[in-house]
Amino acid sequence: MEPFERIVEANQRYVAEGSHRSLPVRPSRALAIVTCMDSRIDAFTSLGLELGDAHVLRTAGARVTGDVLRSLALSTHALGTRRVAVIGHTNCGLHDPDGTLVDRLSSLLGRTPFQPEWGAFSDPRNAVREDCARLRQWPDRPAELGVAGYVLDVEDGLLHEVVAPAMVPAPDPMD
Repeated sequence: MEPFERIVEANQRYVAEGSHRSLPVRPSRALAIVTCMDSRIDAFTSLGLELGDAHVLRTAGARVTGDVLRSLALSTHALGTRRVAVIGHTNCGLHDPDGTLVDRLSSLLGRTPFQPEWGAFSDPRNAVREDCARLRQWPDRPAELGVAGYVLDVEDGLLHEVVAPAMVPAPDPMD
């Protein structure tokens, strides 16, 4: 139970030290970051963000899954986000150059109603390109959505542009 106790104690110190402050729900930079759940990534510090600046959506492999799109629908349509950065990274757990990861995961989980979109990939740059393309083609995107894609090198901490920032017009209602 020790990890749970540590987070509760840390939270109590955080509040006692006066670190908590109330912030608006809308991100001040109208920005959403889609990045990996990897514990080595400090999205706030490495990107120069403060609490309240951006919605940070963390998902395995930084993949734009159906659940990420659900979160982005709320972020963009209800909370004013107008820019989305997809940030993959090197040495990711979903990196699957030989194509065996999904087979291993499926055999571990067995046949269950839980059938996730694994999103395994052989090249993080291509995965970021695919996910940016998915956002650009997303039929529920708001008018004028900015999309960009990057890969973070976990060894040196540098962010490398993969998809240049560009505005995507609203979907054609006739499509």
